Amino acid sequence: MPLIVQGQDPSFISTFEFGQKPFIVNELDISLTYLDESPSPDYFTTNFSLEPSSTVFYFSVGAMQDNFREKHLIGLKFDMFYKGMFGFNFDFYGGYMLNIGDRFKFGPKLDVTFLCIANKKIGEIQNNSGYIQVNDTRFYDEEVDVSFQNIWFGLKPSLFTSLKFNRSFSVYANVGYSLNASLVNINFKGDGIDDNENTSASENLNAENLTFDITYPQDIQDPKKEAKVGFNGLYFSFGVSVNIFHFFE
Repeated sequence: MPLIVQGQDPSFISTFEFGQKPFIVNELDISLTYLDESPSPDYFTTNFSLEPSSTVFYFSVGAMQDNFREKHLIGLKFDMFYKGMFGFNFDFYGGYMLNIGDRFKFGPKLDVTFLCIANKKIGEIQNNSGYIQVNDTRFYDEEVDVSFQNIWFGLKPSLFTSLKFNRSFSVYANVGYSLNASLVNINFKGDGIDDNENTSASENLNAENLTFDITYPQDIQDPKKEAKVGFNGLYFSFGVSVNIFHFFE
C-alpha cells in the first residue's frame, strides 16, 4: 500500500504509493534489423517477443503539499513499474478538496503525466568500424545497448479521498481514468567516452535503414501501430500517510 512520510513542513508530505494502471500490450513476435549511418556501417539483427498485458502494478515516490484545513492539493510523483519492460513516468497533480468534518475529505484531482518511458532491452550493436552513428549521434563505445521503447504523455482525471485518524496517520485512495498519447521507437544507449558526448539516440520505426517486421501474428497491416503500448483506461491506488513531523510529539 502507498506510504506517505511527512517532511519538515507539516503541509509537505513525502509519498510512497502503490496502484494498478493500464498497460496494454499485444502478443507479438518481432524481427528487427538495423544498419547504422557511419561510413563503415555496423549491422544489428534480433528477434524478440512482447507478452500480452492489460494492466500493470506500479510503485511511486513523490511529494505532496496537503494542509488538511485547506481545499487545495498539489504534488509531484515518480511512478515505476516492470512487466516485460521497465517503465517510469512523472506526474504533476492538483486537486480541489471538500472537507467533511475534521477527518474526511474528497474531491476531483487531475494528474499531468510527462517524461514517460517504457524500455525493453533487445540486444547490443557491436562497434567494428570506429564509431556507431544513429542520426547525428556518434557512439565510440565497443557496444551500444539497443531497446524497444515506448514514450507517452497525458492526463489522469480522478477522484481523491482521504481519511485522517490523527495528526500523524491517515489513509487515502484514488480512482480515475488515464488518457494518453504515445509513440514507439528503437533507442540506442552507450556509456560515452567524452563527458560532452550525447550517449542516447532514437530511431523511428519507419527509418529507411531499419526493418521492423511482425512474424506473429501474420498479415499485420501496420506493425508500428500494433507494437505501440496502450496506457488508456481505469486506474486506482491506495495509500497510508505517516506524518513524521507530528509522530514524535
